[in-house]
Amino acid sequence: MDAIKKKMQAMKLEKDNALDRAAMCEQEAKDANLRAEKAEEEARQLQKKIQTIENELDQTQEALMQVNGKLEEKEKALQTVNNTKGNERRRQRHVGILLLHTFSQYGGAHCAAGRSARCAVMSASAPHAHGRTPVRRRGHQHHPRMRGDRLPAPGPTVNKTPSKEVTLETDDVVSCVNSVSESQEMTRTSSDDALSNRNTGDDSNIDDDFNFDTNVPESETIELSDDDFSFKEERSLGDGAEMVPPVFDIISDDDPETAELAKLRCPSECTEVLAARENRRNRRCADYPGLAFGSSIFSSDTIMKFSIIKNELQNIKNTALKRQGTILDVLKKKMRQTKEEMEKYKDECEEYHKRLQVEIMRREEAESEVAALNRRIQLLEEDLERSEERLATATAKLAEASQAADESERIRKALENRTNMEDDRVAILEAQLSQAKLIAEESDKKYEELFVIGDSARKVLENRSLADEERMDALENQLKEARFLAEEADKKYDEVARKLAMVEADLERAEERAETGESKIVELEEELRVVGNNLKSLEVSEEKANQREEEYKNQIKTLTTRLKEAEARAEFAERSVQKLQKEVDRLEDDLVSEREKSKLLQEEMEATLHDIQNM
Repeated sequence: MDAIKKKMQAMKLEKDNALDRAAMCEQEAKDANLRAEKAEEEARQLQKKIQTIENELDQTQEALMQVNGKLEEKEKALQTVNNTKGNERRRQRHVGILLLHTFSQYGGAHCAAGRSARCAVMSASAPHAHGRTPVRRRGHQHHPRMRGDRLPAPGPTVNKTPSKEVTLETDDVVSCVNSVSESQEMTRTSSDDALSNRNTGDDSNIDDDFNFDTNVPESETIELSDDDFSFKEERSLGDGAEMVPPVFDIISDDDPETAELAKLRCPSECTEVLAARENRRNRRCADYPGLAFGSSIFSSDTIMKFSIIKNELQNIKNTALKRQGTILDVLKKKMRQTKEEMEKYKDECEEYHKRLQVEIMRREEAESEVAALNRRIQLLEEDLERSEERLATATAKLAEASQAADESERIRKALENRTNMEDDRVAILEAQLSQAKLIAEESDKKYEELFVIGDSARKVLENRSLADEERMDALENQLKEARFLAEEADKKYDEVARKLAMVEADLERAEERAETGESKIVELEEELRVVGNNLKSLEVSEEKANQREEEYKNQIKTLTTRLKEAEARAEFAERSVQKLQKEVDRLEDDLVSEREKSKLLQEEMEATLHDIQNM
């Protein structure tokens, strides 16, 4: 009985622990619901952020399309500018080659004519000269007036005024040169401004700076439906119903406590074993020595009395033994059932606790995923800001490139005007050279004609030749100036070409940056798609988790009801145990009294048998 009391106390403690665990499970379920609501709110916020980011991406894509269109237009303009520059370079080279060719032809012819004239003069004046001088090459520095052996000039005067056919239009040439120099200075200042703007734009560039989805398998979750519990309960109840025999034939119907115990009685083999033992003992007692003389000695009344007494004793013993066996079996079965139920409830509580822990872990993982998604969204927003800044810088550089292209077009136009002016000037110089050639030929002819006339005519011709040489020197100086101006124009053209190459390099860099920005935008779009898919999967998992939480709540409610029923059963079992203890004590007293009665009856029987034997 002490062991039974201890077991009942242990069962009470286990019930209290189970109730505490159930309360903890309810609190954890509430916390899980709160976390699920928070996760839903965060998911909604993330969806809103994703929508805003998608709108911003659409805007940036439209801006990039516009910028790409502008870049293509600028590339076409630059290609046209490059083609025009190549044509201008070829034209200038051709003009320079023509000028060099004409100057070389004119210089050679004039030197040959001068040498022939000098030779003729020296051969004619050989008797009057101090001596022959070797023939020198052309050039005014080797003229006879620069030497010491020149003859003095005769008395008659010579007309020193130049002819009207050989006059040069120097004023027009000077005005053309001044206009070209002013246009060059304007283009130089504009190109310097463009370079300064480009440098400031390059300094404002910003460098670019700039792993997850977790799939929780659903097959790992353990689901336990209410049908399983109902099936187990029906099976256990069916097994118990098959084994319970009717107890109303053993226990009287007058006692209500025995009726309740009969209802609570569980099946056992102890009663049958005890009955078999009693039968074997009765068989052994059949060979009692008092009955060795046979039944013929006793009368029928005595034999009937003995049989009645024997049957009553056997019935008393059987009923006592059966009552003891049934009560003990009922107690043992109830204890076993309560233990099994407690173990089941413990296992179920542990399973639910494990499931709650798994759900908590999943919620934590979902929260970590949400935090990671928030970080990723922040990074995406930063990347969008950087891409917008890069787009702004690219647009600024495009504006600078467009300005540079406009400046290059203006420079090209200025160079075209300058080349046209230089062509006009070259044509004028060629005309003047042709006039000078004609004048030189005429002067040579006149010199040859007048050489025959006399010294006076010779001196006139010499003076004319000196004037012609001075004019030729002036023309050569003008040609040198024209060549110098052409070289300066070539240098300026080279500078402009270099600036255009720099602008083209800047445009290529801007195109590369735009391509990198497009690739990054594509990557960001893919990442946003992945994030959207992850959010959808998280929403589905949250819905499933909510469903599971509802199922867990229902199961917890069922478990609480079962715990209450088990507590009620345990209380009823305690009451029944107390009643059964009282009955056991009463039955023990009855057994003692019945044993005493049986001893008395045996003694009486022995005495009667002894009396009968003595008769």
